[in-house]
Amino acid sequence: MSAEGDRARRAAMRWTLGGSAALAVLFTGLFSPFANPNELSRFEAVVAAVDFGTFAIDPVLSTLGSHEDQSESGGRRYSNKAPGLALAAIPVYRILRLALPTPTRPSDPIFPILRVCTVSLVCLLALFRLGRRLESAGRSPAAPLVLAAIAFGTPFLFFARSFFAHAWTAALLFLSWDLLRAAETRRGVRRVDGLVLAAGALAGWAAISEYSAALVLILLCLRAAAHRSGRATALFVLGAAMPVAILGAYDAICFGSPWVLSSAREAYPEYSRLSAAGLFGFGAPSARVALDYLFHPARGAILFSPFLIWAVPGFVRWWRSREDRPDCLFALAATVVFFVAMTGYPNWHGGWSLGDRYLLPILFFPALAIARALVTPLSRGLFAAAAVFSAASHLILTSSWPYFPENLPWPIAAGSRWFLARGWVAPSVLDGLPGGALLALALSALAVGLPLARALLCAAPMIPRPALAALLGAAALSAVLLRSPEPDFGGRLWRAAIYGAYSGRDPERGELREVALSAGTPAQRQMAAGAWRVYGSR
Repeated sequence: MSAEGDRARRAAMRWTLGGSAALAVLFTGLFSPFANPNELSRFEAVVAAVDFGTFAIDPVLSTLGSHEDQSESGGRRYSNKAPGLALAAIPVYRILRLALPTPTRPSDPIFPILRVCTVSLVCLLALFRLGRRLESAGRSPAAPLVLAAIAFGTPFLFFARSFFAHAWTAALLFLSWDLLRAAETRRGVRRVDGLVLAAGALAGWAAISEYSAALVLILLCLRAAAHRSGRATALFVLGAAMPVAILGAYDAICFGSPWVLSSAREAYPEYSRLSAAGLFGFGAPSARVALDYLFHPARGAILFSPFLIWAVPGFVRWWRSREDRPDCLFALAATVVFFVAMTGYPNWHGGWSLGDRYLLPILFFPALAIARALVTPLSRGLFAAAAVFSAASHLILTSSWPYFPENLPWPIAAGSRWFLARGWVAPSVLDGLPGGALLALALSALAVGLPLARALLCAAPMIPRPALAALLGAAALSAVLLRSPEPDFGGRLWRAAIYGAYSGRDPERGELREVALSAGTPAQRQMAAGAWRVYGSR
């Protein structure tokens, strides 16, 4: 590759990072008066720790709101989440409180600022390092396109700007591996003990942020031992042990023992029954769940991010190349082991959610393999079409209400298109300005479209050409939007009820009433009556 080509690829990657940063700041994620329990539970833990000096969230439930994501111990309520993200956010929140008042509502601006300074910042760093790794692995002309596909064409686009722990955990795990690789590269030139220790600490913090990440932590430990360096292995284990010790101390304070996790003290009966089954809710791997993860019409990773298919030939080519085989083996093992383990979780769909959120922690590892599959113009052209489809799909999915139940198939058409057609745009920092919603949509389209266009040009030559590949991706998305079946009665009722409750547009009560009047069966009539009682008078 020429020096000019190298500069163009790096510029395209910077555009992707800039677009990701812009989206993280632009959209607040605050659908007032709704507050997602997953995020609220963590926010409350942070506020209680700093402003009230306790991990118990009882002091803030009356102001920030109650929810089902709670654990109970000793008559007190706690967040039921793995505490890693909340613990990391505590010092950041403490600094923010020097300038901002104590929050009294989940929609207060301190919360999106806290999220930007923790989750979004770490995710941007991980994307930056992923771009560098893709660039150095064979200097593929498609490296910027792979980075853009990962950043914009997966649920990472949404969860990197949310106070969920999935994207945060994915970033920490990848950065841990990245530090291990950096340490190996520099060994013999300078002492690298600090890098290995930090790699272990990041992996350990990922494990206490999402307990399922412990599987990848073990594999990273094995990766640290790949060169038979007892010192590196010991340092990595020592680094990982520090966050685990913090988890033990947290559990001892909250639940009376360092061996009792928050999930063992679920306050919500349904969650308590789930966690009591098997190993913290996990059972034997399920082929049905595996297929659902990949092809479910409301969640399927391959349906909404088809470019991920290229990871399969990518891993094959990577292994056959004999380059960096320890990393190839690690990335493949992390992807497969984690995926198989997660198929044993009966609540695989994650409730009201966007895509396969439980699979996000391993997102970056198949990405390392994808670029190696894009060696011919045809492979790059087809991948480009899939990447455009994926990025445009997730742009639409994240431009309005993003939390869809698993029984609403093709949410991009049945939900997002329907909401956007009625003018309901995700809350942004531009709200309150004349035309702020439309301006936010336009800016988000530019934040995704411009980096994607730059990446497409870098990947040339391709068959078909970049413009035609983009048109093919757009045509496939248009087919999904126009040809997706209308949701059933329950889906239409849910859609109208959600819009009526959280859009702030009173005329939508008419839509809810219309759906309710179309109830046919007794069960439908009962469902409609319940929805009308809750939302019809808003």
